[in-house]
Amino acid sequence: MFNGRQVAAYRFVYCVLTGSVLTEDQVVRHRCHNRRCVNPEHLIEGTRADNKRDDYDHWANGTDYRHL
Repeated sequence: MFNGRQVAAYRFVYCVLTGSVLTEDQVVRHRCHNRRCVNPEHLIEGTRADNKRDDYDHWANGTDYRHL
């Protein structure tokens, strides 16, 4: 909880370490495609459209970890 709201850990870590103030339209994207990851080197700021593009690219060209 931060300021009375539940915030994802990775979003909180990104904002604290970079000093960014993200709007509701901005998201924190994971380069590693692991939502549990809070490693600042894996986190980048973007839009929801950027995030969707990352997902499509990952599923088209990356590994589907459900099959491992």
